[in-house]
Amino acid sequence: MTERRAVLAEYRATAAQVERALEPLSPSELEQREGPADWRIREIIHHLADVEVGDAMRLRQMVAHESPLIVAYDEGLFASRLHYDRPIANSRALYVTLRASSAEIVERLSDDDWLRSGQHEERDRFTVEILVRRGIEHDRLHLAQIQRALRSEADPD
Repeated sequence: MTERRAVLAEYRATAAQVERALEPLSPSELEQREGPADWRIREIIHHLADVEVGDAMRLRQMVAHESPLIVAYDEGLFASRLHYDRPIANSRALYVTLRASSAEIVERLSDDDWLRSGQHEERDRFTVEILVRRGIEHDRLHLAQIQRALRSEADPD
């Protein structure tokens, strides 16, 4: 149970780290990216919100249903079709709020519920634990990407 508590603390902490990294950013910094083919910080925020929406639903399905189908989605298609050039305020708030809500659910799960699963279209068995750990990894990946973009000399256009 101690390891699980540490994972849950990290699940909350990585989202908070992303939130803190965004607080001081100016509109021009939101347009920064690591390289010409990489996402702008603005686009990363929308992506994080979209992933959090999907993961929030996946979590709820796995906890409430028996072995639900976990549907995959195309992040590139989301980025191209969901207007990632829009302001980030709502996506930022959505990301933070959904993570907090999901963390509240996960913290109350029994050991058996922690291992509940669904059938992912593109992967083998997908459990609540895997979803939480992947959320942490995903946050870390994009936090590092944001930090590199801010240090980058790449032309934002």
